[in-house]
Amino acid sequence: MDIKDAEYLEWFNAPQIDHWTKEPLDNTTVLCEYWSLKNDPDVKVIGTELQTYNLFNKMLKEEGWQIRLDYKDELLPEYAEAYEDNNKKPIIINLI
Repeated sequence: MDIKDAEYLEWFNAPQIDHWTKEPLDNTTVLCEYWSLKNDPDVKVIGTELQTYNLFNKMLKEEGWQIRLDYKDELLPEYAEAYEDNNKKPIIINLI
């Protein structure tokens, strides 16, 4: 892992508090989320609850992403493997 990877992991794993429950977001369980985006293609995001939260905030600021609909989806073995192969960084899968 190089310095850039370490900074990336530190940013995506920065603790956050859930807006509704006021509890810390989970950073242990990997999950798959389906995001239907306004004015953009739909995507699946693989990562922990905390990582997907931080990723969405990043994409909102940098790309103007807005979610129209989202839900938890099945975490397929190949998605979990890709996440592990990507040094446990969140993954965006374009659904075009």
